[in-house]
Amino acid sequence: MITMAPASPVKKSFPSRKALALVALLTLSGSALAGCGGSGDDGGASVSPSASASETTPSPSASSEPAPAPASSPAATGGSAAVGPVPCTADMLAGAVENVPGGAGADGISRVLVLTNISTDGTCTVAGYPGVSYLDAAGQQVGAPAARTEAAAAVPVTLAPGQAAAAELRETVAQKYGNCQVLETASLLVYPPEDTASLTVPYSSTGCTNADIELMQVGILQAR
Repeated sequence: MITMAPASPVKKSFPSRKALALVALLTLSGSALAGCGGSGDDGGASVSPSASASETTPSPSASSEPAPAPASSPAATGGSAAVGPVPCTADMLAGAVENVPGGAGADGISRVLVLTNISTDGTCTVAGYPGVSYLDAAGQQVGAPAARTEAAAAVPVTLAPGQAAAAELRETVAQKYGNCQVLETASLLVYPPEDTASLTVPYSSTGCTNADIELMQVGILQAR
């Protein structure tokens, strides 16, 4: 008969007191470190990413009001800006010299220069002095242009098609000047006020080739 030796009891191992104390110490240290990391040196609370994004990104509902639409222009609305009469130019006018009853005198004669709107495009305005010079039969200027008479301030004159304005035109007798060098003239060269183009007005007279002698004087244009 075989006799079995009794089994040796199994010993259970337990952690030592030193190991438990070490684990407890590490746990406390980790908690302390986590508490320190939760706040900055400036004492401010930590901000979650979602809170930061909502504070820095403007909401669509908080956007500024849309800019007002620009005022519509006359062209956009189909209207047009008001435009007054244009200045009368040489191609819109016809000229004539008319006698004045009782205008003749010992030293000269007074007549009127008449400018008529012959355009078909509408009204135009004249204001001030026309420029006037003698022309010979070949169309060359003779002598000095007309001097301006002393007059009140010019007033714009509006001329509808067919209407006219007139300016006084005074002539001195050429023969009274010894150094005149008399020459027969065939027409007048007329510049409307503020225009660089001219028109020719048939008018026979006597001029001086000496450009230092002013035989004519012209006034401002006035409504007829």
